[in-house]
Amino acid sequence: SKITSYQEKSIFKILFLVFSLINILMDMKKVLLLLPLSFLFMALSTSDFMKSWVSSEIFKPASLSIAVYDLEDDKFLLEENAEKVLTAASVQKLITTAIAIQSLNPKHQFETKLAHTGTVVDGVLRGDIYIFPNFNPTLANKRFNRDLSEITGAIKSWMFKNKIKVINGVKVIDSTIESETLPRTWVWEDIGNYYGANPCGTIFNENIVELYFESGKPGEPTRIVKMVPNLPLLKIENRVKASEQNKDLAYCFGGPYDRGLVIEGTIPANKRSFKVKAALQRPQRGLSYLIYHALKKGGLTIKGKHGAYPKPKKKYKQFGVVKSASVAEIAKRTNHKSVNILAENLLQNSYKFSNSEEQMETWVKEYLKTQFEVDVTGMTIKDGSGLSYFNAISSKQLVQLLVKMKDNQSFRKSIPVAGKSGTVRSFLKNSTLNGHVRCKSGSMTGVRSYAGYINNNSGKKLAFSIIVNNAEGMDSEVKIKIEELMNHIGTL
Repeated sequence: SKITSYQEKSIFKILFLVFSLINILMDMKKVLLLLPLSFLFMALSTSDFMKSWVSSEIFKPASLSIAVYDLEDDKFLLEENAEKVLTAASVQKLITTAIAIQSLNPKHQFETKLAHTGTVVDGVLRGDIYIFPNFNPTLANKRFNRDLSEITGAIKSWMFKNKIKVINGVKVIDSTIESETLPRTWVWEDIGNYYGANPCGTIFNENIVELYFESGKPGEPTRIVKMVPNLPLLKIENRVKASEQNKDLAYCFGGPYDRGLVIEGTIPANKRSFKVKAALQRPQRGLSYLIYHALKKGGLTIKGKHGAYPKPKKKYKQFGVVKSASVAEIAKRTNHKSVNILAENLLQNSYKFSNSEEQMETWVKEYLKTQFEVDVTGMTIKDGSGLSYFNAISSKQLVQLLVKMKDNQSFRKSIPVAGKSGTVRSFLKNSTLNGHVRCKSGSMTGVRSYAGYINNNSGKKLAFSIIVNNAEGMDSEVKIKIEELMNHIGTL
Protein backbone atom coordinates (compact mmCIF):
# COMPACT_ATOMS: atom_id res chain seq x y z
CA SER A 1 0.00 0.00 0.00
CA LYS A 2 1.02 3.53 -0.46
CA ILE A 3 2.69 5.14 2.60
CA THR A 4 2.09 8.81 3.16
CA SER A 5 4.78 11.27 4.28
CA TYR A 6 3.06 11.59 7.62
CA GLN A 7 3.13 7.82 8.12
CA GLU A 8 6.82 7.68 7.21
CA LYS A 9 7.62 10.26 9.82
CA SER A 10 5.59 8.35 12.41
CA ILE A 11 7.40 5.09 11.61
CA PHE A 12 10.78 6.78 11.85
CA LYS A 13 9.80 8.28 15.21
CA ILE A 14 8.72 4.88 16.50
CA LEU A 15 11.94 3.23 15.26
CA PHE A 16 14.00 6.02 16.82
CA LEU A 17 12.25 5.52 20.16
CA VAL A 18 12.71 1.74 19.98
CA PHE A 19 16.44 2.05 19.23
CA SER A 20 16.81 4.69 21.99
CA LEU A 21 15.10 2.39 24.45
CA ILE A 22 17.38 -0.50 23.41
CA ASN A 23 20.46 1.70 23.93
CA ILE A 24 19.20 2.82 27.33
CA LEU A 25 18.58 -0.77 28.34
CA MET A 26 22.04 -1.75 27.12
CA ASP A 27 23.61 1.11 29.11
CA MET A 28 21.63 0.12 32.19
CA LYS A 29 22.81 -3.43 31.76
CA LYS A 30 26.38 -2.19 31.68
CA VAL A 31 25.78 -0.08 34.77
CA LEU A 32 24.10 -2.95 36.57
CA LEU A 33 26.99 -5.15 35.55
CA LEU A 34 29.56 -2.60 36.69
CA LEU A 35 27.95 -1.89 40.08
CA PRO A 36 28.58 -5.33 41.62
CA LEU A 37 32.01 -5.32 40.01
CA SER A 38 32.83 -2.01 41.70
CA PHE A 39 31.58 -3.33 45.05
CA LEU A 40 33.65 -6.47 44.45
CA PHE A 41 36.77 -4.41 43.80
CA MET A 42 36.10 -2.38 46.97
CA ALA A 43 35.64 -5.59 48.94
CA LEU A 44 38.80 -7.05 47.46
CA SER A 45 40.66 -3.83 48.26
CA THR A 46 39.52 -3.89 51.91
CA SER A 47 40.12 -7.64 52.11
CA ASP A 48 43.64 -7.28 50.69
CA PHE A 49 44.43 -4.41 53.06
CA MET A 50 43.15 -6.28 56.12
CA LYS A 51 44.99 -9.45 55.13
CA SER A 52 48.22 -7.49 54.83
CA TRP A 53 47.58 -5.44 58.00
CA VAL A 54 46.68 -8.41 60.20
CA SER A 55 49.67 -10.42 58.95
CA SER A 56 52.11 -7.67 59.99
CA GLU A 57 55.05 -8.94 62.01
CA ILE A 58 53.94 -6.85 64.99
CA PHE A 59 50.59 -8.71 65.21
CA LYS A 60 51.87 -12.29 64.91
CA PRO A 61 51.55 -13.03 68.66
CA ALA A 62 48.62 -10.64 69.14
CA SER A 63 44.88 -11.02 69.63
CA LEU A 64 42.74 -8.56 67.65
CA SER A 65 39.10 -7.51 67.65
CA ILE A 66 37.89 -4.97 65.08
CA ALA A 67 34.46 -3.71 64.06
CA VAL A 68 33.32 -0.80 61.88
CA TYR A 69 29.61 0.03 61.48
CA ASP A 70 27.85 2.36 59.02
CA LEU A 71 25.42 4.39 61.15
CA GLU A 72 23.32 5.52 58.16
CA ASP A 73 23.08 2.23 56.25
CA ASP A 74 22.83 0.18 59.49
CA LYS A 75 25.38 -2.44 58.57
CA PHE A 76 28.89 -3.57 59.43
CA LEU A 77 31.50 -2.51 56.89
CA LEU A 78 34.38 -4.32 58.52
CA GLU A 79 34.66 -7.18 61.03
CA GLU A 80 37.83 -8.92 62.14
CA ASN A 81 37.36 -11.23 65.12
CA ALA A 82 34.62 -8.76 66.06
CA GLU A 83 33.11 -11.09 68.66
CA LYS A 84 36.39 -12.04 70.34
CA VAL A 85 36.43 -10.69 73.92
CA LEU A 86 39.68 -9.05 75.00
CA THR A 87 41.06 -6.69 77.61
CA ALA A 88 40.20 -3.20 76.35
CA ALA A 89 41.76 -1.03 79.12
CA SER A 90 40.27 2.48 79.43
CA VAL A 91 38.03 2.17 76.37
CA GLN A 92 35.78 0.39 78.86
CA LYS A 93 35.01 3.83 80.32
CA LEU A 94 32.64 4.29 77.38
CA ILE A 95 30.44 1.59 78.89
CA THR A 96 30.55 3.18 82.34
CA THR A 97 29.79 6.73 81.18
CA ALA A 98 27.00 5.58 78.85
CA ILE A 99 25.31 3.71 81.71
CA ALA A 100 25.67 6.71 84.06
CA ILE A 101 24.29 9.21 81.54
CA GLN A 102 21.40 6.90 80.63
CA SER A 103 20.48 5.74 84.15
CA LEU A 104 21.15 8.84 86.27
CA ASN A 105 20.28 11.73 83.92
CA PRO A 106 23.05 14.04 82.59
CA LYS A 107 22.01 16.88 84.92
CA HIS A 108 22.00 14.77 88.09
CA GLN A 109 24.25 15.93 90.95
CA PHE A 110 25.46 13.91 93.94
CA GLU A 111 25.07 15.46 97.39
CA THR A 112 27.38 15.59 100.39
CA LYS A 113 25.35 16.22 103.52
CA LEU A 114 26.48 18.49 106.39
CA ALA A 115 24.86 18.01 109.79
CA HIS A 116 25.37 18.53 113.52
CA THR A 117 24.64 16.70 116.73
CA GLY A 118 23.63 18.30 120.01
CA THR A 119 22.21 21.77 120.58
CA VAL A 120 23.46 25.35 120.38
CA VAL A 121 23.67 27.24 123.70
CA ASP A 122 25.23 30.72 124.01
CA GLY A 123 27.36 30.35 120.89
CA VAL A 124 28.51 26.83 121.75
CA LEU A 125 27.53 23.77 119.73
CA ARG A 126 27.34 21.00 122.28
CA GLY A 127 27.99 18.41 119.65
CA ASP A 128 29.95 17.55 116.51
CA ILE A 129 29.89 18.58 112.89
CA TYR A 130 29.04 15.56 110.74
CA ILE A 131 30.16 15.28 107.11
CA PHE A 132 28.51 12.60 104.96
CA PRO A 133 30.59 12.48 101.71
CA ASN A 134 28.00 10.13 100.20
CA PHE A 135 29.92 9.09 97.04
CA ASN A 136 30.31 12.69 95.82
CA PRO A 137 33.27 12.33 93.37
CA THR A 138 34.08 16.02 92.89
CA LEU A 139 34.69 17.11 96.50
CA ALA A 140 37.70 19.48 96.62
CA ASN A 141 38.55 18.35 93.10
CA LYS A 142 41.09 20.58 91.31
CA ARG A 143 39.95 19.18 87.98
CA PHE A 144 36.60 20.90 88.58
CA ASN A 145 38.17 24.06 90.10
CA ARG A 146 37.10 23.09 93.60
CA ASP A 147 38.84 22.87 96.97
CA LEU A 148 38.00 22.18 100.62
CA SER A 149 36.46 25.64 100.99
CA GLU A 150 33.26 24.29 99.44
CA ILE A 151 32.88 22.29 102.69
CA THR A 152 34.45 24.67 105.20
CA GLY A 153 32.64 27.63 103.61
CA ALA A 154 29.24 25.98 104.05
CA ILE A 155 30.05 25.09 107.66
CA LYS A 156 31.32 28.61 108.48
CA SER A 157 28.26 30.19 106.86
CA TRP A 158 25.92 28.11 109.02
CA MET A 159 27.93 28.83 112.20
CA PHE A 160 28.01 32.57 111.47
CA LYS A 161 24.25 32.59 110.97
CA ASN A 162 23.78 30.84 114.31
CA LYS A 163 26.55 32.81 116.09
CA ILE A 164 28.50 29.64 116.89
CA LYS A 165 32.12 30.07 117.98
CA VAL A 166 32.76 26.75 119.71
CA ILE A 167 32.12 23.16 118.61
CA ASN A 168 33.02 19.77 120.01
CA GLY A 169 34.62 18.07 117.00
CA VAL A 170 34.51 17.09 113.31
CA LYS A 171 33.49 13.60 112.17
CA VAL A 172 33.26 12.05 108.71
CA ILE A 173 30.53 9.42 108.40
CA ASP A 174 31.10 6.86 105.65
CA SER A 175 29.68 3.34 105.68
CA THR A 176 32.39 2.11 103.28
CA ILE A 177 35.09 2.60 105.92
CA GLU A 178 34.43 -1.00 106.94
CA SER A 179 33.84 -2.45 103.45
CA GLU A 180 36.07 -3.36 100.52
CA THR A 181 35.47 -0.95 97.64
CA LEU A 182 38.76 -1.42 95.80
CA PRO A 183 38.17 -3.73 92.78
CA ARG A 184 39.60 -7.10 93.81
CA THR A 185 41.28 -7.87 90.50
CA TRP A 186 43.53 -4.77 90.37
CA VAL A 187 47.22 -5.67 90.44
CA TRP A 188 49.56 -4.74 93.29
CA GLU A 189 51.75 -2.57 91.03
CA ASP A 190 48.77 -0.25 90.36
CA ILE A 191 47.39 -0.09 93.91
CA GLY A 192 49.16 2.68 95.78
CA ASN A 193 49.65 4.87 92.72
CA TYR A 194 47.26 7.73 91.98
CA TYR A 195 45.51 5.87 89.15
CA GLY A 196 44.77 3.02 91.56
CA ALA A 197 43.24 5.17 94.31
CA ASN A 198 40.43 3.58 96.31
CA PRO A 199 36.95 4.58 95.01
CA CYS A 200 35.28 4.42 98.43
CA GLY A 201 32.39 6.56 99.68
CA THR A 202 34.79 9.41 100.49
CA ILE A 203 36.61 10.93 97.52
CA PHE A 204 38.28 14.32 97.82
CA ASN A 205 40.57 15.58 95.09
CA GLU A 206 40.38 12.06 93.63
CA ASN A 207 42.11 10.65 96.74
CA ILE A 208 45.52 11.76 95.53
CA VAL A 209 48.49 12.77 97.67
CA GLU A 210 51.29 14.66 95.92
CA LEU A 211 54.84 13.98 97.08
CA TYR A 212 57.62 16.39 96.12
CA PHE A 213 61.14 14.94 95.94
CA GLU A 214 64.57 16.51 95.94
CA SER A 215 67.22 14.53 94.06
CA GLY A 216 70.99 14.75 93.69
CA LYS A 217 73.48 12.81 91.60
CA PRO A 218 72.48 9.59 89.80
CA GLY A 219 72.39 6.65 92.19
CA GLU A 220 72.02 8.77 95.33
CA PRO A 221 68.98 8.54 97.64
CA THR A 222 66.29 11.21 97.35
CA ARG A 223 64.33 12.99 100.04
CA ILE A 224 60.71 14.11 100.28
CA VAL A 225 60.50 17.86 100.87
CA LYS A 226 56.73 18.41 100.75
CA MET A 227 53.40 16.57 100.89
CA VAL A 228 50.09 17.92 99.53
CA PRO A 229 47.78 17.72 101.35
CA ASN A 230 49.90 17.86 104.46
CA LEU A 231 48.95 14.78 106.48
CA PRO A 232 51.49 14.15 109.28
CA LEU A 233 49.87 10.83 110.18
CA LEU A 234 50.68 9.36 106.75
CA LYS A 235 53.93 7.40 107.07
CA ILE A 236 56.12 7.01 104.00
CA GLU A 237 59.16 4.80 103.49
CA ASN A 238 61.22 6.43 100.75
CA ARG A 239 63.44 4.09 98.70
CA VAL A 240 63.56 6.29 95.58
CA LYS A 241 66.94 7.08 94.02
CA ALA A 242 68.11 9.63 91.46
CA SER A 243 68.66 8.48 87.89
CA GLU A 244 70.06 9.68 84.57
CA GLN A 245 66.74 8.73 82.97
CA ASN A 246 64.49 11.75 82.59
CA LYS A 247 61.35 9.83 83.59
CA ASP A 248 59.13 9.31 86.60
CA LEU A 249 59.89 5.67 87.41
CA ALA A 250 58.86 5.86 91.07
CA TYR A 251 56.12 3.44 92.17
CA CYS A 252 54.05 3.53 95.33
CA PHE A 253 53.00 0.40 97.20
CA GLY A 254 50.41 0.13 99.95
CA GLY A 255 46.82 -1.00 100.43
CA PRO A 256 44.00 1.55 100.80
CA TYR A 257 43.68 0.95 104.54
CA ASP A 258 47.35 0.37 105.36
CA ARG A 259 49.08 2.84 107.65
CA GLY A 260 51.78 3.91 105.23
CA LEU A 261 53.27 3.76 101.75
CA VAL A 262 56.52 2.36 100.42
CA ILE A 263 57.90 4.22 97.41
CA GLU A 264 60.72 2.81 95.31
CA GLY A 265 62.22 3.25 91.87
CA THR A 266 63.88 6.32 90.36
CA ILE A 267 63.26 9.95 89.43
CA PRO A 268 65.47 12.27 87.32
CA ALA A 269 68.68 13.46 88.97
CA ASN A 270 69.32 17.00 90.23
CA LYS A 271 65.70 18.06 90.80
CA ARG A 272 64.66 20.46 93.55
CA SER A 273 60.96 19.64 93.54
CA PHE A 274 59.87 16.61 91.48
CA LYS A 275 56.22 15.61 91.89
CA VAL A 276 55.08 11.99 92.29
CA LYS A 277 51.38 11.27 92.80
CA ALA A 278 50.30 8.48 95.14
CA ALA A 279 46.96 7.06 96.26
CA LEU A 280 45.74 8.52 99.53
CA GLN A 281 45.18 5.91 102.20
CA ARG A 282 42.25 6.21 104.64
CA PRO A 283 40.67 9.23 102.89
CA GLN A 284 37.89 9.44 105.49
CA ARG A 285 40.38 10.20 108.26
CA GLY A 286 42.34 12.50 105.98
CA LEU A 287 39.24 14.56 105.19
CA SER A 288 38.23 14.88 108.84
CA TYR A 289 41.78 15.99 109.75
CA LEU A 290 41.90 18.66 107.04
CA ILE A 291 38.44 20.10 107.78
CA TYR A 292 39.17 20.10 111.52
CA HIS A 293 42.41 22.06 111.13
CA ALA A 294 41.00 24.42 108.48
CA LEU A 295 38.16 25.41 110.83
CA LYS A 296 40.55 25.77 113.74
CA LYS A 297 42.89 27.93 111.68
CA GLY A 298 39.90 30.11 110.78
CA GLY A 299 39.42 31.05 114.45
CA LEU A 300 36.89 28.44 115.56
CA THR A 301 37.41 26.86 118.98
CA ILE A 302 37.21 23.06 118.84
CA LYS A 303 37.18 21.26 122.17
CA GLY A 304 37.08 17.68 120.89
CA LYS A 305 38.73 15.65 118.14
CA HIS A 306 38.41 14.73 114.48
CA GLY A 307 37.68 11.20 113.27
CA ALA A 308 35.80 8.93 110.88
CA TYR A 309 33.05 6.39 111.59
CA PRO A 310 30.93 3.96 109.55
CA LYS A 311 27.68 5.33 111.01
CA PRO A 312 26.50 8.22 113.23
CA LYS A 313 26.98 7.75 116.96
CA LYS A 314 24.27 10.26 117.88
CA LYS A 315 21.14 11.77 116.43
CA TYR A 316 21.87 14.57 113.99
CA LYS A 317 20.21 17.40 112.10
CA GLN A 318 21.17 18.35 108.55
CA PHE A 319 22.00 22.01 107.96
CA GLY A 320 23.70 22.07 104.58
CA VAL A 321 24.62 20.29 101.37
CA VAL A 322 27.54 20.36 98.94
CA LYS A 323 26.57 19.33 95.43
CA SER A 324 28.84 17.68 92.89
CA ALA A 325 29.31 18.64 89.27
CA SER A 326 26.67 17.17 86.96
CA VAL A 327 26.89 13.61 85.65
CA ALA A 328 27.49 15.00 82.14
CA GLU A 329 30.46 17.07 83.37
CA ILE A 330 31.90 14.14 85.33
CA ALA A 331 31.50 11.84 82.31
CA LYS A 332 33.33 14.36 80.12
CA ARG A 333 36.31 14.60 82.50
CA THR A 334 36.27 10.81 82.86
CA ASN A 335 36.59 10.19 79.13
CA HIS A 336 38.75 13.16 78.17
CA LYS A 337 41.38 12.58 80.85
CA SER A 338 40.71 8.88 81.49
CA VAL A 339 40.28 9.27 85.25
CA ASN A 340 39.90 5.86 86.87
CA ILE A 341 38.41 6.93 90.20
CA LEU A 342 35.70 9.02 88.47
CA ALA A 343 34.77 6.03 86.30
CA GLU A 344 34.60 3.72 89.31
CA ASN A 345 32.46 6.23 91.16
CA LEU A 346 30.03 6.66 88.24
CA LEU A 347 29.52 2.92 88.00
CA GLN A 348 29.09 2.60 91.79
CA ASN A 349 26.52 5.40 91.83
CA SER A 350 24.63 3.98 88.84
CA TYR A 351 24.48 0.60 90.55
CA LYS A 352 23.54 2.12 93.92
CA PHE A 353 20.70 4.19 92.44
CA SER A 354 19.31 1.12 90.66
CA ASN A 355 18.56 -0.56 94.03
CA SER A 356 19.44 -3.86 92.38
CA GLU A 357 19.90 -6.92 94.57
CA GLU A 358 22.14 -8.58 91.97
CA GLN A 359 25.94 -8.44 91.96
CA MET A 360 27.22 -5.32 90.19
CA GLU A 361 28.74 -7.25 87.25
CA THR A 362 25.46 -9.11 86.69
CA TRP A 363 23.52 -5.84 86.87
CA VAL A 364 25.86 -4.11 84.37
CA LYS A 365 25.54 -6.90 81.81
CA GLU A 366 21.77 -7.04 82.22
CA TYR A 367 21.55 -3.26 81.79
CA LEU A 368 23.65 -3.39 78.62
CA LYS A 369 21.49 -6.21 77.28
CA THR A 370 18.08 -4.69 78.02
CA GLN A 371 18.75 -0.95 77.61
CA PHE A 372 21.37 -0.92 74.83
CA GLU A 373 20.62 -4.24 73.09
CA VAL A 374 24.23 -5.34 73.48
CA ASP A 375 24.94 -9.04 73.04
CA VAL A 376 26.87 -9.65 76.28
CA THR A 377 27.98 -13.20 75.40
CA GLY A 378 31.45 -13.78 76.83
CA MET A 379 31.64 -10.33 78.41
CA THR A 380 33.37 -9.94 81.80
CA ILE A 381 33.13 -6.69 83.77
CA LYS A 382 35.29 -6.43 86.91
CA ASP A 383 35.46 -2.64 87.31
CA GLY A 384 34.29 0.62 85.76
CA SER A 385 37.60 2.03 84.60
CA GLY A 386 39.17 -0.84 82.66
CA LEU A 387 42.19 -1.10 84.98
CA SER A 388 41.58 -4.79 85.69
CA TYR A 389 43.18 -7.30 83.34
CA PHE A 390 40.24 -9.62 84.06
CA ASN A 391 37.85 -7.45 82.03
CA ALA A 392 36.85 -8.92 78.66
CA ILE A 393 34.78 -7.15 75.99
CA SER A 394 34.61 -7.37 72.21
CA SER A 395 34.79 -4.67 69.56
CA LYS A 396 31.30 -5.67 68.40
CA GLN A 397 29.87 -5.16 71.90
CA LEU A 398 31.44 -1.69 72.07
CA VAL A 399 30.08 -0.80 68.63
CA GLN A 400 26.59 -1.99 69.60
CA LEU A 401 26.75 0.40 72.57
CA LEU A 402 27.98 3.25 70.35
CA VAL A 403 25.16 2.66 67.88
CA LYS A 404 22.54 3.00 70.63
CA MET A 405 24.18 6.15 72.04
CA LYS A 406 24.86 7.85 68.69
CA ASP A 407 22.22 10.56 69.19
CA ASN A 408 22.92 11.22 72.88
CA GLN A 409 24.74 14.56 72.85
CA SER A 410 25.91 14.36 76.48
CA PHE A 411 27.61 11.07 75.69
CA ARG A 412 29.12 12.20 72.38
CA LYS A 413 30.47 15.41 73.91
CA SER A 414 32.10 13.38 76.68
CA ILE A 415 34.37 11.73 74.10
CA PRO A 416 37.52 13.67 73.07
CA VAL A 417 38.40 14.56 69.46
CA ALA A 418 41.39 12.77 67.93
CA GLY A 419 44.23 15.15 67.12
CA LYS A 420 42.62 17.90 69.21
CA SER A 421 41.80 17.03 72.82
CA GLY A 422 42.10 14.70 75.80
CA THR A 423 44.19 11.55 75.78
CA VAL A 424 43.85 11.30 71.96
CA ARG A 425 45.38 14.72 71.29
CA SER A 426 48.33 13.12 69.45
CA PHE A 427 46.30 10.34 67.76
CA LEU A 428 45.76 10.87 63.99
CA LYS A 429 47.52 14.24 64.32
CA ASN A 430 48.93 14.06 60.78
CA SER A 431 45.95 12.30 59.21
CA THR A 432 43.14 13.61 57.00
CA LEU A 433 40.89 12.29 59.79
CA ASN A 434 42.35 14.84 62.24
CA GLY A 435 39.37 16.52 63.89
CA HIS A 436 36.85 14.12 62.34
CA VAL A 437 37.05 11.32 64.92
CA ARG A 438 35.65 11.28 68.45
CA CYS A 439 37.18 8.36 70.31
CA LYS A 440 38.29 7.00 73.66
CA SER A 441 41.72 5.43 73.91
CA GLY A 442 42.87 2.65 76.18
CA SER A 443 46.38 1.53 76.99
CA MET A 444 48.25 -0.47 79.58
CA THR A 445 50.94 -3.11 79.40
CA GLY A 446 50.08 -5.35 76.46
CA VAL A 447 46.90 -3.46 75.54
CA ARG A 448 46.11 -0.72 73.02
CA SER A 449 42.54 0.12 72.02
CA TYR A 450 40.32 2.81 70.49
CA ALA A 451 36.57 3.16 70.04
CA GLY A 452 34.22 5.93 68.99
CA TYR A 453 32.71 7.74 66.01
CA ILE A 454 34.13 8.73 62.60
CA ASN A 455 32.98 11.16 59.92
CA ASN A 456 35.15 9.64 57.21
CA ASN A 457 36.56 11.09 53.99
CA SER A 458 33.71 9.58 51.93
CA GLY A 459 31.09 11.37 54.00
CA LYS A 460 30.04 8.28 55.91
CA LYS A 461 29.23 8.33 59.61
CA LEU A 462 30.70 5.32 61.32
CA ALA A 463 31.05 3.72 64.74
CA PHE A 464 34.22 1.72 65.31
CA SER A 465 36.23 -0.25 67.84
CA ILE A 466 39.78 -1.59 67.62
CA ILE A 467 41.27 -3.72 70.41
CA VAL A 468 44.82 -5.12 70.30
CA ASN A 469 46.25 -7.39 73.00
CA ASN A 470 49.87 -8.59 73.30
CA ALA A 471 51.34 -7.17 70.09
CA GLU A 472 55.08 -7.44 69.54
CA GLY A 473 56.99 -4.18 69.77
CA MET A 474 56.72 -0.82 71.49
CA ASP A 475 53.38 0.80 72.28
CA SER A 476 54.20 3.65 69.89
CA GLU A 477 54.65 1.14 67.04
CA VAL A 478 51.24 -0.41 67.75
CA LYS A 479 49.71 3.07 67.71
CA ILE A 480 51.22 3.77 64.27
CA LYS A 481 49.79 0.53 62.87
CA ILE A 482 46.36 1.39 64.27
CA GLU A 483 46.59 4.81 62.62
CA GLU A 484 47.25 3.01 59.31
CA LEU A 485 44.01 1.07 59.81
CA MET A 486 42.13 4.24 60.74
CA ASN A 487 43.33 5.94 57.54
CA HIS A 488 42.03 2.96 55.55
CA ILE A 489 38.67 3.16 57.36
CA GLY A 490 38.62 6.81 56.34
CA THR A 491 38.36 5.71 52.70
CA LEU A 492 35.57 3.12 53.06
